[in-house]
Amino acid sequence: MDINELVRIHDRNQFEIKLGYLIDHSKRKTEYGINLYFFLPRNLGINKYNYSNDQFFDDLYSYNRLITPKSDLPNLTSRADRLLHFIQEKQDNIKEHTDYINYELKIIICSFRAYLRDFSKAVKKKPMETSDLLRLISEIESFRGTIKKFQKFVVLTDEQKLRDLFFFSDEYSSLVVTTYLFKIYKYVKGNSDKSEYVQKAIKAEVEYRKQHGMTYASEDEAGNEELLYRYSVFKKYFYNILFLFQKRREDAVEFRHFLYALAAGIAMIFATTIAFVSQKKYGNYTLSFFVALVISYMFKDRIKDFFKQVFESKLVFKRVYDYRNKIYDPERFDLFGFYKERVRFIKTPQVLEDIVSKRLQGSKGSLSTWYIGEEVLKYEKKIKLNNRKILNSFSDRIEGLNDIIRFNVSNFTKKMDDPDTSLYMLKNGVKKVKASKVYHVNLVIEFISNDERHIYKIRLILTKDGIKRIEIPEHNTVLINT
Repeated sequence: MDINELVRIHDRNQFEIKLGYLIDHSKRKTEYGINLYFFLPRNLGINKYNYSNDQFFDDLYSYNRLITPKSDLPNLTSRADRLLHFIQEKQDNIKEHTDYINYELKIIICSFRAYLRDFSKAVKKKPMETSDLLRLISEIESFRGTIKKFQKFVVLTDEQKLRDLFFFSDEYSSLVVTTYLFKIYKYVKGNSDKSEYVQKAIKAEVEYRKQHGMTYASEDEAGNEELLYRYSVFKKYFYNILFLFQKRREDAVEFRHFLYALAAGIAMIFATTIAFVSQKKYGNYTLSFFVALVISYMFKDRIKDFFKQVFESKLVFKRVYDYRNKIYDPERFDLFGFYKERVRFIKTPQVLEDIVSKRLQGSKGSLSTWYIGEEVLKYEKKIKLNNRKILNSFSDRIEGLNDIIRFNVSNFTKKMDDPDTSLYMLKNGVKKVKASKVYHVNLVIEFISNDERHIYKIRLILTKDGIKRIEIPEHNTVLINT
């Protein structure tokens, strides 16, 4: 797993971790474990007394989706052609094949986007030959030409789902082309020939969008707003074929209720014993018996709450997870797996030595806040996937799942000082300069599979305004909040 692909800044207050769970096709089930260790400087004022589990899960947002099937553009174009021929043959009863057409076309579009995304990343890392660029543009034109043909089938059906699918496939694939060609242009603009080829391809796609009444980037702010909105909605529309539905519930609910009933039983034993003893000693309908009953009732409630707290802290909190979640296919509701999760503040001696060693990587000796004192917040997640159900539910070869975890740091920044302060230097007298007041939150990510264990570290550089940057000490990489 590439640490540079593992984490990114989502916005000013949120960062995102993207984890991949590969499916072992030779095994019936696959199990993974994720542990996130947040090392929080004590001057942030975050601890177990004022930052609850509920607050943490409010700050945490996660979702799962299948890893997009990979394919090159000629194969995707051929697959789209085969789908066109299938629709042509089944046009008399096309409605009966809606689910198949929906799956095929959405997977084709998702794979198309994944190919262009990976291609643009490769260009960013390593310069490409002109011949490779020309071949890419030619393959894009061929693919787009095939996708445009689906619109002719709109007249064959009154099924709105299919009509939308054919229209949306054309518009979204066009948007994807312009989005990633602009990225590629940014990486090749130093070469006049390459940049000219890319500009020509972009111009052709934009002209097509204009002619067909589609939104495109311009100096019109309202139009650009609509363009971003449509791109976002289209992405969700097509990727819902890969996104997985999660059903969350508290873990060990029955066990909790049993312990609460046990606490109530202990309290009832006390109250009943007092009632029997006082009745025997004072008799019925006496003031002393009445006072004894009132006192026993008062203590009964306190005893019940006391034992509930004891059971929560000694049994439930230490041994039980907070939530147990089911993972479903959102369209057919096939059960693909489970995962359970919990979060706890842990004491320093409970942190494994290699986790501490990783936390100290890239730190400046004894100046690290680890030696001054840090609160350690541990988030645990255990995943179990049913490989056979996943593989049998899709005609494509599924490599695995992506688990995207997004975390909001707003609660961490509440008690921070103002982000900007002033310093003074000698230059033509005394000159005032600006400086940022930053706080470091170190995060160690532990990834555990059946036979492997990987540990990564990132450092969040925070100000009261949010995330300023993320540092990855192992690779001397810095991610800037743009």
